[in-house]
Amino acid sequence: MPEALESRLDALLRARKNPQCLRLGIGGGSGSGKSTITALIREQLLPLTTEVITLDRFFKPPDQLPKYYSTYLGSHHPDYNTPDSLLVDEMVAHCRQYPTAQVHLLDGHFSLHYPELRALMDLRIFVATDLELMLERRTTRNLTAGYGGNHEHILAYNRECVVPGYLRHIEPSRHFADLEIPNNQIDTTERDTLIAVLCAKIRATLEPGPIPSR
Repeated sequence: MPEALESRLDALLRARKNPQCLRLGIGGGSGSGKSTITALIREQLLPLTTEVITLDRFFKPPDQLPKYYSTYLGSHHPDYNTPDSLLVDEMVAHCRQYPTAQVHLLDGHFSLHYPELRALMDLRIFVATDLELMLERRTTRNLTAGYGGNHEHILAYNRECVVPGYLRHIEPSRHFADLEIPNNQIDTTERDTLIAVLCAKIRATLEPGPIPSR
């Protein structure tokens, strides 16, 4: 990890909003590996207490979601790849509530998009993955889970909704990241080194123990 980046991380950790609690935002495209990175960070933060807040839980009900027009299907369908697809006020209020762990991990592809959510974070992370690899992972995941229709349906959704949403809203949010963690290649040396250094710094900053009393 470059010395300048280490110094910036040290400064951010020292300036955290709550001396005994830290909020990390973890953003990136669908299929980038956010959940994998989140799990690795959580594991390496032990014995600190952590809570993962998965922002997907704040998607609007299907009948309230914005729509996109699919030329492949010739009809309108729910759009999960626009910032308007989440219950933003409810999400921010939940993430703002009194901490229930020493580290809160806010995991979601739009986590770095909303200014009011970024304002709650002490450290912002973007999981950087090549777009084609993200789409490949996403397609394999959805086919395995039986979600999103057959292979052609998933490819059409990727092309008509996922890619435009990523390029318009998610990729630009990497500008707000304090740290980018690459998650592209089979060789995970750089990824693992960044996570190890980050978690060591957090562990050294936050002493294991109970969260602060109200």
